[in-house]
Amino acid sequence: MRKEQSTICILLLSLSAVQTCIRNQKSAPFVHTSCGPIEGLKTSSYVFKGIPYAKPPISSLRWKPPVPLTKKDNTCWDGILKATEFGNWCVQRDPTSPIGISGNEDCLFLNVWTPTMNRKANLPVMVWFHGGSLTGLSGNFPTYSPSEEVAEATNMVYVSMNYRLNAFGFMTLSTPLRLTGNYGFMDQILALRWVQDNIMNFGGNPNLVTLFGQSSGATSIMVLMASPMTTGLFHRVWMMSGSALLNKTYEEAAFDNKIFLENTKCAGADCLINLPAKNIMDAIPWDVYPYWAMDDFGDLPTNNLFVGALAVVDGLVLPASPFDLWKKGKGNDVPVIIGSSAQELDYFPKHTDIESWTWDDYINRVSEKMNTFPTINASQVLGMYPTGVISPEYQYTTMGTDIRVTCPVDVMTYAIGSSYKAPVYRYVVTAFPTEPAYFYGVPFKAKYSAHGIDAFAFFNTLRYYYQISKKDEQLTDTLRKEIINFVKTGKPSTSLWNEFPDKTAILSDGLVVSGGYHKQECSFWIKNGFLSYSWIN
Repeated sequence: MRKEQSTICILLLSLSAVQTCIRNQKSAPFVHTSCGPIEGLKTSSYVFKGIPYAKPPISSLRWKPPVPLTKKDNTCWDGILKATEFGNWCVQRDPTSPIGISGNEDCLFLNVWTPTMNRKANLPVMVWFHGGSLTGLSGNFPTYSPSEEVAEATNMVYVSMNYRLNAFGFMTLSTPLRLTGNYGFMDQILALRWVQDNIMNFGGNPNLVTLFGQSSGATSIMVLMASPMTTGLFHRVWMMSGSALLNKTYEEAAFDNKIFLENTKCAGADCLINLPAKNIMDAIPWDVYPYWAMDDFGDLPTNNLFVGALAVVDGLVLPASPFDLWKKGKGNDVPVIIGSSAQELDYFPKHTDIESWTWDDYINRVSEKMNTFPTINASQVLGMYPTGVISPEYQYTTMGTDIRVTCPVDVMTYAIGSSYKAPVYRYVVTAFPTEPAYFYGVPFKAKYSAHGIDAFAFFNTLRYYYQISKKDEQLTDTLRKEIINFVKTGKPSTSLWNEFPDKTAILSDGLVVSGGYHKQECSFWIKNGFLSYSWIN
């Protein structure tokens, strides 16, 4: 754990230096937390970075539930914690090297952005869960996390956290260690408890906490909504482009992960606990079943080709699948907004030459995939997604998105709305970026409504990818208006945007309320058994 402390002014030699230090200390924001005082930074608002919320999950704490820091256990810091730099990212693959890793196992840090230091301000709180397929990224990934700007513009308090990823956060094994997985979700739950204990000191209202996340961040929120371990920790939910399915058990996943154990060459528990992080990462079955790299998710599905589960029904965080828990009325009955984008796959399609496809290429690729399904007529599918509409890339990624995301998310949204009394709302983003963009820094330029465009718009970070237009600004303004009202009242700002399935909001040039999006297409895919090919993890 970090032991950084503020400089002690009395050690300075000259009186003028002492006076200068005192002035600087007064201008820096200080907050008292349950573990001690911390010093942050003041810019356009206030930010506190790299606050540890658990003991480092290393050595004997690897693959264990996170252990909170407490004064009683003498695990807090001494003096004033200097919260002016972000903490370590959790261990993950290095995006610049296929064999490299980045990050550190000592990574359980969170960050707070607030527009005020008035602890009586009682502002709404939004807690961000980053995506990355449960295998990468962080709570302070550039352009993809809260900022001083969004805190000031929306007048709300924001929190983000790092949580354990890939094998460190989600490995399941039956022997030689019994690893039930979901440790990353346990980290998230502990961070939410930290918010309840401390956020009032940052000007936030612990009784008005909204969880929001994108991709696997939204999947995390789906788990937290259903979990019995999170009662009372949040009061609203906004999910963007998450997975709809989570039904694999710990036992099933542990069987799939035997290959990981074989790759480690470990025969005993001590070997696994002490294995260097690089060896752990190298042992993960990225490109063989259970395919932790999940490369197939950027394409149309192939019959009987499935990806293994990182998130599982473990009996603790999830005593049953979310769908089963919702049917029984279990979980957290809070207002929900669920969004997705019309061309999710366009941020990094499996076929990176897709932008040069002809319509003949498009027909051939669709036919090749659909012909692996004995009951599917490729001509019927091409009739739903015909040639001549915008581009082959547009139609192919639209079709893949409907199968992988749009239609499964509709099913999930309906299941939540049917089980809970609180309202559930649905939107689809159809807006294109003004210019093609390398979202997340991936080596493919997204042209259409790709994965994450709503998160980038809300954070007002599209400007870091290209010269934004009034259309981009309008998307940011529309999202912020709807979400701010939802956070405060439990309803979007637009009065005609009723609950799903009655209405779906379409976000393009402004917001249009519709009776549904791609209802005919989704009916076809779900009736023909394609729900099982939706994104997971």
